[in-house]
Amino acid sequence: MHTAPDTGATKARGTATQSSVCVEDVMSSQPYTIGRDQTLETAHKMMREHRIRHLPVLERGRLVGIVSQRDLYFLESLAGVDFEVDIVEDAMTQDTYSVGPQEPLENVARTMVKERLGCAVVVERNRVIGIFTATDALELVAHGVYRPRPRRVKRRTLQRS
Repeated sequence: MHTAPDTGATKARGTATQSSVCVEDVMSSQPYTIGRDQTLETAHKMMREHRIRHLPVLERGRLVGIVSQRDLYFLESLAGVDFEVDIVEDAMTQDTYSVGPQEPLENVARTMVKERLGCAVVVERNRVIGIFTATDALELVAHGVYRPRPRRVKRRTLQRS
């Protein structure tokens, strides 16, 4: 399990400035989840019905992996895979990126970009309480809720010979 380091960030919900926004402020709460012993067909159906692309995989309430729509599409292309028989455990990724609810959003986004991850699962006291996806990040930017700090760009000047 890939987890974010504890940054010690604390703040009251709803009082954040942009620089102190925590992932819990912008995550999708109470995400749909699936058990590792459920069929791939069940996972595919849940994703279609709820228009989601990631399902945290649980065993006895604990996060054990994640299965994505991309994982399922890939499996559809393989011979011998039976979505009505094969189970989520066979398709899930065990190396799931999980973070605590107080993790600064900038840290989460930075890790997702660096590692090319589609989501971060938010876990508190060993329970999944939310999910933050690349789509969630784009919605924040699209609606003007979150504006990244301007970057300092060094201008290059051409030397004339």
